[in-house]
Amino acid sequence: MARINPDPYTGGHVFALANRVTGLVDNEEQAMAMVRSLEDGGVATDDIDVFVGEQGARRLDLFGREHGSILRLLRRLEGAVGDEREPKRRIEESLNRGGSLVCVKVHKKKGTEKPRAFRILEAQHGHEIHFWSAWSFEDVALSGPCVFCTLPTERIQGENEHGVWILDAHPVSPGHSLIIPKRHVESLFDATQSEREAMLALLAEAREYVIKDHSPSGYNIGINEGSAAGQAVPHLHVHLIPRYAGDTEQPRGGIRWVIPEKANYWSR
Repeated sequence: MARINPDPYTGGHVFALANRVTGLVDNEEQAMAMVRSLEDGGVATDDIDVFVGEQGARRLDLFGREHGSILRLLRRLEGAVGDEREPKRRIEESLNRGGSLVCVKVHKKKGTEKPRAFRILEAQHGHEIHFWSAWSFEDVALSGPCVFCTLPTERIQGENEHGVWILDAHPVSPGHSLIIPKRHVESLFDATQSEREAMLALLAEAREYVIKDHSPSGYNIGINEGSAAGQAVPHLHVHLIPRYAGDTEQPRGGIRWVIPEKANYWSR
């Protein structure tokens, strides 16, 4: 398991974030989801530290308040050499509000580690994604906005703390709905338990709407997980597809028809 709020100055170290890629999230639960994605992506557990809340802010001590005059002097020198003070201020403020900072150690001899960490932290919707060296930091250039992260308000039919539901822009049938977590997460397996429960609650809410307005005979409920399975938007979403008597000649097999030539097993 990743270390939670370790003391980065143990052993006399003076640069808490040196050779680290960092990503900031809003709470510890999201940080643990990020840690799981990093581990699944091949990052060694021993190379991951998580700083949580006010205690994490004190342990990081980004401005040298807790570790004496020498560290304060070094922090001032860092600020003079590179423009680090503003991102450090934002990180510290977020931690003091209950946020979490995930730190990934980068080994200099392995050139793929930094872009891998950037990619995973971005996919987990981290912000303040930086690579820190001893005297400077580097921002990651994030990709364009996700369509499900920037939904116009008028498209949202219902929501709760962790998710929203909308009507599909290209419906397969009347009432075709999408259930979407608010946090940018690509996979159901990367979603937190709270996010999964929120999506199930919204699925039930969307079904009530469909029953009232369309009176379907049944439903297909599913997720396209990964590009090989047809996922076009890399943001987790659950399809609620109402089905109606006679809408297809052969409804038997349901979601098995994602590979048509293998769906009709009962005739073989």
